[in-house]
Amino acid sequence: MLHGNPTWSFYYRNLASALRDDYRVIVPDHIGCGLSDKPDVRQYPYTLERRAQDLDDLLERLGVRENVTLVLHDWGGMIGMAWANRRPERVKRLVVLNTAAFHMPAGKRLPWSLWLCRNPLTGPFLVRGLNAFSRAAVRWCVTRRPLSPEARAGYLAPYDSWR
Repeated sequence: MLHGNPTWSFYYRNLASALRDDYRVIVPDHIGCGLSDKPDVRQYPYTLERRAQDLDDLLERLGVRENVTLVLHDWGGMIGMAWANRRPERVKRLVVLNTAAFHMPAGKRLPWSLWLCRNPLTGPFLVRGLNAFSRAAVRWCVTRRPLSPEARAGYLAPYDSWR
C-alpha cells in the first residue's frame, strides 16, 4: 500500500488491520514522509524515478517478486504505477485511489497553495517549519465529516518539526 502526500502509513491503518490475517500487508513510509528519514534535497533526490526505485529495492529486499497487489493513493499512485510499468511481470492487480498518472496538461497551472509549498523561498518554511501542507490537508481534504482529534493528531505527528 502506497500512501500519498502529506500522509504516511498511518493512512492505511484500518485497511491494513482488516487484511493482515489473510494477506501479507506492506505499508512503507516514503523517504521524507511519516516515520522515515527526512533528508534534504542535497542528500536524497525526491523524484518519481527514485521513489519507484525505492519501492523496487524494498520489495526485492523483502523477497516480494510476484503476484503483487498495489493499493495506490495520491502520490503513491504515481510511484506505484511507475514501478508497475518497470516490473509488469510482478503485478497481479492495481487498486488505484484518487491519483494521477500523467503530466499536467499544457497551460494548466499548479494551484496557488501548492505553488507556495513548492516554491524554494516559501516552501521549506511553510511545509517543514509550520507544517502548513499537512495541517491544511487534514482540514480541507475531508469532505464527509471532520477527522477526530486523535486521527488528525496521528496524521500530523511525523510532520511536527524541522527534523
